[in-house]
Amino acid sequence: MKELKSIFALLVLLIGGFVLYKVLPAYWGNFKLDRLLEEQAQFYTYNSKSDKDIQTAIAQKAQAMDVPVSPEQLKVERLSGELSITAEYTVHVELPLYPLDLNFKTATHNKNVMMK
Repeated sequence: MKELKSIFALLVLLIGGFVLYKVLPAYWGNFKLDRLLEEQAQFYTYNSKSDKDIQTAIAQKAQAMDVPVSPEQLKVERLSGELSITAEYTVHVELPLYPLDLNFKTATHNKNVMMK
C-alpha cells in the first residue's frame, strides 16, 4: 500500500510538472509583454508616430519575444498628452485530454509631464 501511495504521488507530481511546463511560458510571455508595453508607452508618449505605426512596432517586438500578438490586438489611444496601450490576446495550450485557451489582457497608461 505504501508503494502504491508513493507511485501515485510521483504520478501527480509528474503531471503537475508537465502542466506547468506547458502553461508557464504563456504567463511568462504575458509578463514580458506587460513590461514591453510600459517601456513603449513611456517612449511613444513623447514621440509623434501614428497609432498604427506604434501598433506595428510593438507587435514586431512582441513577436520577437515569442508573444503571439498582432497589431489588430493592440489598442493605442492618445488623449491630450496621455497615451494608453492595451493588448488583448489568447494563447492556445495543447494539453492531452484538455486543450486550454488562456485569455490575457494587459494595459498601460503614461502621461506627458510636459503638458498640463
